[in-house]
Amino acid sequence: MADVLREFYNRLSDEEQNLAAEVAADRLGLLMRIAINELDLDFEGVHLRGAPSEVDHERSYIMRIGVMRIVKTAMQAHRQFEAPAITIQRDPRYSAPVLSMISMAGTIEHGRRVAQSLFAKGGRIERTRDSFRIILPSKLADLELHERELERYYVRDRTILSEGYEAIIGEKIGDEVRTLMTDLVYPFRTHFIGYEADPALDFYFFGHAYTDMLLAKGFDTFHFSTTFGGVTFSNFKLAVIFIVSVGMKHRGFVRALMEKVPSIRIEDVLTVSVETASFLEGLREFINQFGRQFEAHVPVTNEDVRSIFDVLSISRSNLALLDRPGSPIPPLIQCSDEHVIRPLAGATSDEGMLFLLNALQHSFPKEYDRAQRTREGVMQRAVERAVKAAFPTLDYRGNIKLRQGGKVLTDLDLVMVEPSSERVVLVQLKHQDPYGADLATMLSRTGRLNQQVSDWLRKVRSWLAAVSTSELRATLRLPSGTASPEVSLLVLTRHYAHSLRTVLDEKDATFANWNQFVTAIARLRERRVDTLGLNDLLKELASLSVPEEVDHLPEPASSWDVGSLRFTIEQEQN
Repeated sequence: MADVLREFYNRLSDEEQNLAAEVAADRLGLLMRIAINELDLDFEGVHLRGAPSEVDHERSYIMRIGVMRIVKTAMQAHRQFEAPAITIQRDPRYSAPVLSMISMAGTIEHGRRVAQSLFAKGGRIERTRDSFRIILPSKLADLELHERELERYYVRDRTILSEGYEAIIGEKIGDEVRTLMTDLVYPFRTHFIGYEADPALDFYFFGHAYTDMLLAKGFDTFHFSTTFGGVTFSNFKLAVIFIVSVGMKHRGFVRALMEKVPSIRIEDVLTVSVETASFLEGLREFINQFGRQFEAHVPVTNEDVRSIFDVLSISRSNLALLDRPGSPIPPLIQCSDEHVIRPLAGATSDEGMLFLLNALQHSFPKEYDRAQRTREGVMQRAVERAVKAAFPTLDYRGNIKLRQGGKVLTDLDLVMVEPSSERVVLVQLKHQDPYGADLATMLSRTGRLNQQVSDWLRKVRSWLAAVSTSELRATLRLPSGTASPEVSLLVLTRHYAHSLRTVLDEKDATFANWNQFVTAIARLRERRVDTLGLNDLLKELASLSVPEEVDHLPEPASSWDVGSLRFTIEQEQN
């Protein structure tokens, strides 16, 4: 199978080279701009239609991965565009061929994603006379399902937060904002959009963006004072909030203009490019104005703002951030030295935070690695605070080293002790970066997580089997005694733990991610029982993290064509 898979990858690369030649023929930058326009139009259309259908999901998926490849290919082909900030009305004569190219790029990227997943899913690929045949197993376990469903529950909190914000500012202010936007917006050159600034709108949309960002994946990845390139993580997050708030405000102005001037078409006013200098000035003012509300805020200089801008935007110097299919959509695209495009599809809290984390790691790898090593301590304190709400009598030990034969075997990030019963839970913490829609990163990180946890479990079990009762009690700093305490193992992760069900195959160990952990504690608190113990917590965690396994819905057979390459995907029949 390896030879066929290699040939498939090569054929995908050949078709991409043919596509790259077509993209390179555009020296104006028009093709890239139209592609971004189409991405935003699809993004806004899905939101306006309500609950998306399966067809909507597939179209948006191909659109997303295809446009990002077009952006990368176009920027690689030219050191600069002749008309980087061009703005035109949507015209089928131009959009149709670009949509065709997006479809081709998306199909190529989809082929790569499917190929990446073959070994992980137990699938296979065969060579037929005129195509490649990809066969998936008859059953595909959806290990992420329960984490995803619980995450959706917490994502609904964004609506609650937004409604709460509206309640705080009052319905009258919301009406005033809509009236103000209608007054300030106007048609620009007949078909496009222009609007005036107002501090009241900045405050209003900052509130909405901030409440939305609080639940974004990765928002609490580092302490606010952690620095990258001399800029605090807090200021980088404020920059993302600025971009999200600007995106929200622009979408509001778009709706106001379309109501005010019905002849305006949404496809002509969604995506805008702005002068870099004015954008940087607005960003600096925003961070320094709203940052004062936060603890130990450090004002930013023009140099700091430029550094933040370069991290949060795609330019020809960091195109590697778009290498992987499913990588986050950038919130900013430097189409020239003087202008930047603001894709609405990238101006969301989750996309912005994922892109920020990837970009920080790319731009400051040594500082990022150093910051990662400090996160378990922060997570340890967060776990203690969360557990104390339901179990106020527990004792805690942190950072205990287990030794065997005079050497350090492994360590325990946290130990939870129930004094009344001497019930003990040994905890390994895994603070993680989210992987978003990037399949290759998901496979890499879950594989690494599985290996690390497997090694930790093996070493801890080896130590427990070899150690005497007195040495165990001394190491865990328990009162001296003759009884050996009951010990369980817990692996607690920040974002994802679903893959660990293939590793934790014994009853002495449990795993959970943070959402499952805080949900379990909340459920126990709702019981209002004074006799709750660590056994209750472990049982609740097990019910959340290892429920009945559910398979993906059957995969319908599909055929994909790009250039002279054809591949089919089907699920094996029982």
